[in-house]
Amino acid sequence: MATLLRRLLRSSAAPASISGHIPFSTRSRRTPHRFRRRPNTPPPSPDAISAAIASLPSRLTPPVLASSLASTSDARLLLPLLTHSLHLPAFRPDPAPFLVAIKRLAAADLYADFDRACALAFSLLPSLPSPGPFLRDALYFYCQFGRLGKAFHVYTLMRASADPAARPAAGTYHALFTALLSRGRGDTLVHYMHMDNVSALFRQMLEEGIPPDTRTLNVLVRGYAQSLHLNDALRVFHQMRPLYGCEPDAATYSYLVHGLSAQGRTRNALELFDEMRGKGLLPTEPACNAFVSALAMAGEAEDAERVMWEMARAGRVVDEITRRALVEELWRAGKREDADRLAREMEEKDIVGARELKALLSSIRDEDGDENLDVDDRGRSTW
Repeated sequence: MATLLRRLLRSSAAPASISGHIPFSTRSRRTPHRFRRRPNTPPPSPDAISAAIASLPSRLTPPVLASSLASTSDARLLLPLLTHSLHLPAFRPDPAPFLVAIKRLAAADLYADFDRACALAFSLLPSLPSPGPFLRDALYFYCQFGRLGKAFHVYTLMRASADPAARPAAGTYHALFTALLSRGRGDTLVHYMHMDNVSALFRQMLEEGIPPDTRTLNVLVRGYAQSLHLNDALRVFHQMRPLYGCEPDAATYSYLVHGLSAQGRTRNALELFDEMRGKGLLPTEPACNAFVSALAMAGEAEDAERVMWEMARAGRVVDEITRRALVEELWRAGKREDADRLAREMEEKDIVGARELKALLSSIRDEDGDENLDVDDRGRSTW
């Protein structure tokens, strides 16, 4: 465990981008949720702290303190109230006030206070009854703050806890996997570097006897797909049912279709697309865009058009870049009539407006070097 943790923490300092490696998708990449980095918040005034402490009930119990913390309007007062209460002789520590405090501090983006509140709770951990919910939320918020070292410290505390309910569960590993793979911002090499750590952590999860769920396995599939190691992603996909008893969902198929499209493996992507549609599942919009573009660039315009219309009927309209790629690839292949027909059909079905239709027809005219191709105000060419 110590060796794995040291390796994870070393790799967490990997650069966000390494030149020469192409991101998985610059068009559709979405950065995971993170709390905003805000300037240092000034501490509350001594008078405000004194007034908040004076407003606490005289007979303070953990449930009463938790209620007081939840109703305090200024989140900056939570840590002083918590610290004051712990110094009262008759007060017995309980996870409930800590749980309320860290949730509110995380929501307010007060990381320094959040971290100190967690440190207070960790120092009292042996005496806290049922610390599971607090530890799970602390790990989750550390992941959201991007503090992997702190998150793995909580993970070690969970593994060492005497309370079976506080031990890591599938959700714990999912949070850690996601935090690891959020680094690199789409750089395929950085993703694959972290996938080595995720795989080691996944093996540890299995050794602990924790069965993975579909959501956890999807993180593995996504990580391998985004690092363009599609054979590894497909291996996990084919193991989901027989080995782990998990059913692939729309996200599973979308990651694979997207990754295979990025590699130009359109035949494999088409097989998986047809399989998921047979199950009534819809791919994500980024997967649709990547798939239709890949089919068009591979010269498989008929399949590209079929997929585009099927997705449009299901409410997934490919983006402008993909529409233009399909029309232009038809034109380059010498299928001028098909390119013109497709552009007009998209307008008739309200996928594109008159302005975009005009731009589409103008772009293929410019590419062909035909300066005499006129386009009227509604985008109708006159050639």
